[in-house]
Amino acid sequence: MKSPLTHAFVARCSAPLGLMMALSSCRAERHLIFESEPAGAQVHLDGKMIGLTPLEVRFESYGHRHVRMQRRGYRSFSTIMEVKGPWYSSFPLDYISEVFLPFGWEDIHRLKVSLEPRSGEVSRPDFEGVLKRAVSLRRGGPAGPTESAEASAQGDGS
Repeated sequence: MKSPLTHAFVARCSAPLGLMMALSSCRAERHLIFESEPAGAQVHLDGKMIGLTPLEVRFESYGHRHVRMQRRGYRSFSTIMEVKGPWYSSFPLDYISEVFLPFGWEDIHRLKVSLEPRSGEVSRPDFEGVLKRAVSLRRGGPAGPTESAEASAQGDGS
């Protein structure tokens, strides 16, 4: 009597089984959501302008991302966003969760920012004070400025 698990039987069943597994697999949907108060801020992700808030973008890999948001009349916001993977995204669980399980995972990372209104005038730099400090540092030598060097720089008209 022949065994039902002959090579021909396995070959005939493996192709449809493989096709069924490939069609039923569903990889994780990874999204970054950016929101700002007020809405309409430009979002720069890793140095590239990607859109205006509210904004949802897909991403492929985890890690640190540099995010900058800016809007006219408001102070710009900049941060390093750590995008950590969920428990099912580490090896070997990622292979099982993205290939063999027939349902998709959603991994959503959200950044909501309240932008501060820009207020007041930008003050002019004190160039005279900067130049006096530079003279005292130059005269101080490798050990740094001393009181006599600072006093002579302040007494100097140059």
